[in-house]
Amino acid sequence: MKGHVRKRRTWEFMVDVGPHPVTGGRRQKSKSGFASRKEAESALYEFIRYVDGGGDPCPQRVRLATYLDGWLEYQRARGIRPRTLEVYEGYVRREIVPTIGGLEVAKLRPGHVRAVLTRMQQRGLSAATIAQARVVLSSALRQALDDGLITLNPVAAVKRPRIRRAEPHWPTMIQLAALLETSKETLWEVPILLGTVTGARRSEILGISWEDVDLQTGTIFIRRGLQRMPLSESGDRIVFTPLKTKRANRLVRLPSFALDRIRGHRREQLEHRSALGPGWHDPLDERGEPVALVCERGDGSFLHPDSFTHSFKRLARQAGLHPSTRLHDVRHAVATELGRRGVHSVIVSRSLGHASPAFTAAVYQHAWQEGPYEVAEALEEALAPCLTSVGNPLAREALDWTGEQTSIAN
Repeated sequence: MKGHVRKRRTWEFMVDVGPHPVTGGRRQKSKSGFASRKEAESALYEFIRYVDGGGDPCPQRVRLATYLDGWLEYQRARGIRPRTLEVYEGYVRREIVPTIGGLEVAKLRPGHVRAVLTRMQQRGLSAATIAQARVVLSSALRQALDDGLITLNPVAAVKRPRIRRAEPHWPTMIQLAALLETSKETLWEVPILLGTVTGARRSEILGISWEDVDLQTGTIFIRRGLQRMPLSESGDRIVFTPLKTKRANRLVRLPSFALDRIRGHRREQLEHRSALGPGWHDPLDERGEPVALVCERGDGSFLHPDSFTHSFKRLARQAGLHPSTRLHDVRHAVATELGRRGVHSVIVSRSLGHASPAFTAAVYQHAWQEGPYEVAEALEEALAPCLTSVGNPLAREALDWTGEQTSIAN
């Protein structure tokens, strides 16, 4: 492949890219706007390396909005989780396309990316939200790079916004007990109880069926989730979904007080089901089979995940928890308490369905750092009375035994 540079109003390069695949005619690629010969030559050599590496020398003129539509459909087809796809679509439709959707993908530059992020900042969006939009755009343009539409990902040259991490407000065990008390005799009592004693995710809690529960042993097999699936038109629907990873499929055991409540809930639900008769509707799984849910709306049907989130916030405020406490923070609180009590990170990881014990140990390392102090305090509480109180029978016995040994030695 041959090429050269020349100067007109600005420096430019031209290169022969081979005959047209259909007509056989000569094809040339040119690009201008360089400030110096050196810049033009550098761009020429980079382009030749790109084509020699298999890149398309004459990429199609695809507008970003059109490309992102196809990218989203590809994400949907490959089975991305519904909630994740909804987030991606939101950033594409609300933030990216309105600002730069009309530009050709091949002409995107870092300045265009910065324009998207600047517009979001001017609208008062948080650094975390802006950073997530950057991630979505970068992911789509990495695919464009693989497709040969661009030679470089322009997002790579744009710095990620600096995120100030808010102080987490994970509830304490006393606060969780207050939350359980507040939620009693509400629709959300059992979902909140299951989250508190298992650390399960929102979708996992709502996806538990009675088939997954062993009321004799007090175990629950967590094997699927329940999520809101956005539709192409307005509205959405609730569907069962597989869990995030294979390790997320797991067996958990209920504490005795929770098992007693779940057994009572089962009796109450069966009585209510019998009373409703044909008014009771079990939802269908992906195979069209009815599913008897543990957490349902009072007629067998799904509890909406977003309703769970909103109701949790309301009940948490009533129970005196910090206003910023989220439903997912219950999961964090469970993991932290298990770590503080010395439960091994491998067991905690398995119980919570984390991808690996290393992830658990990294996220909740503060809990295991506190563990040794609690162990020391517990041992001191157990041993100190025996060693210091002469009135204690064990201490007196120890002193008597020491005296006997001294007499023998003398």
